[in-house]
Amino acid sequence: MENNEMELGRCSRTNDIVEPMIKPQWFVNCNTMAKAALDAVKSKEIEIIPPQYEQDWYRWLENIRDWCISRQLWWGHRVPAWYVTLEDDKEKGMGSYIDHWIIARNKSDAVLEAEQRYPEKKYQLDQDPDVLDTWFSAGLFPLTVLGWPDNTADLSTFYPTSVLETGLDILFFWVARMVMMGMLLHGDVPFRKIYLHPIIRDAHGRKMSKSLGNVIDPIDVINGITLEGLQKKLEQGNLDQGELEKAKEGQKKDFPDGIPECGTDALRFALISYTSQSDKINLDIKRVHGYRQWCNKLWNAIRFAMIKLGDQYTPPATLAVHTMLPICKWILSVLSKAVGKTVSSLEAYKFSDATSSIYFWWQYQLCDVFIEAIKPYFNGSEEFESARGASRDTLWACLDTGLRLLHPFMPYITEELWQRLPQPKEACRKDSIMITGMGKR
Repeated sequence: MENNEMELGRCSRTNDIVEPMIKPQWFVNCNTMAKAALDAVKSKEIEIIPPQYEQDWYRWLENIRDWCISRQLWWGHRVPAWYVTLEDDKEKGMGSYIDHWIIARNKSDAVLEAEQRYPEKKYQLDQDPDVLDTWFSAGLFPLTVLGWPDNTADLSTFYPTSVLETGLDILFFWVARMVMMGMLLHGDVPFRKIYLHPIIRDAHGRKMSKSLGNVIDPIDVINGITLEGLQKKLEQGNLDQGELEKAKEGQKKDFPDGIPECGTDALRFALISYTSQSDKINLDIKRVHGYRQWCNKLWNAIRFAMIKLGDQYTPPATLAVHTMLPICKWILSVLSKAVGKTVSSLEAYKFSDATSSIYFWWQYQLCDVFIEAIKPYFNGSEEFESARGASRDTLWACLDTGLRLLHPFMPYITEELWQRLPQPKEACRKDSIMITGMGKR
């Protein structure tokens, strides 16, 4: 007898031996559904953004295989299949899984089907213990949330939806399944556009993993956390001792001083600005914290304005641009260009371009140039009285429009700062910046 070395699979959580077991499974033939989903993208009935991921769509669906939709798990939607065991089968000693399967919506329908199929025969009805594949259940999402299979008002009003935004790594596993099932079961695509965002990795480009200790919790970035706090979270997990030590070392290297408090707006703005990084976001907390410091600059700009505008200042309903100083005309001109660039970038789903346009205007044109240029006009000299008036009106218009332009990206700080700005007497003040729109001044 010779010893034969072999690899023995064990569960990472329970350490139980994992052995494969061959069992009957349920499959779906996807050829017809896949062709319909392919044609939907080729005909531009569905638009994939960025467009280079159309090739991934074609690669998956042109090489479609039968889909195994059954899983041997304790959770999930039960497979809607019942097996009829006839008394005659028991007497003949015939095994299960021959040809007595009934597919039905519920057990009542299954009983009716069994009675019609096997009249005047005694039988036992058992539902298959398997559950549906997670992606099968998820693929029904656009339909089920709107009341399908009933023809509800929501279904007729909101299906198909306009845009789906998701990660590019599940383009086939979830998105294609939703399209295939939506077209098959309801006759139309579930959405018109698919926007695929990059996948977030650590600053070194590594996939986030608990065992590496490089997983970044957004709450920790928003509120800040010490290195001790990060490591305490690791200890509360289910890593074995070796992985735990490795993860702690990784955290010490990447976050020796912990994670500084960055706030929601800075994290949001950073992630949107990162979308230009191809299909991956190598998230560097230092960059997020840099946007937190930029938020302070926004506060300072508003503080400067409130001091120079004064408590009695009331903005005009319209700006007399033709009588203004050249510096005022210039800042309004570049603001108009920033608005146009931001709107066109948003419409084209180029979110990073939108953030770049806004940041450049606020940082380098408004704060670094315009505000510095008009400071001498507020020294109290009478000769600058006219220039002071034009500067006040222009500064107010820039801040009001600039905050509204920035609001979708930094909703909290812009709401807070906008509420502090005075409004024209003739204008009906809105309760929130989010409903002011971007109308002309």
